[in-house]
Amino acid sequence: MKNLKKISYVLLIAIVAFSGFLFTSCKKEATETNMIIRRWTLESKTIAGLNVATDCEKLAVWNFKSDGTYAIYDSCNKTLTGTWKLAADAKTLTLDNLTAYAVIESTLTKLVIELQVGNVGLTRWSFN
Repeated sequence: MKNLKKISYVLLIAIVAFSGFLFTSCKKEATETNMIIRRWTLESKTIAGLNVATDCEKLAVWNFKSDGTYAIYDSCNKTLTGTWKLAADAKTLTLDNLTAYAVIESTLTKLVIELQVGNVGLTRWSFN
């Protein structure tokens, strides 16, 4: 009887510990996604360290909404809209199920994404 109580106790601890890992994993994914959801102002657009943002792109606002849609407002009053998705590992941000940006940095105050653009090279967008 004493051994059965020990086994039950160990089994209960194992179940509680496993449940904690499951909830922590789900919470992290939600947190990563929540850090993307906001209005981001373009700080720079660079290729090989040189700022290549056009006048229209300077201070553009990229608004990622919680419903999975986005709107990009540039300085020339042009607006692009579509859908966005963050990969489960939070390392890829995909717009319109087509363009996949590598997420280099994602915090509450900074977002940095990169994309290989044809022969132009690796393009990096930094937002604050």
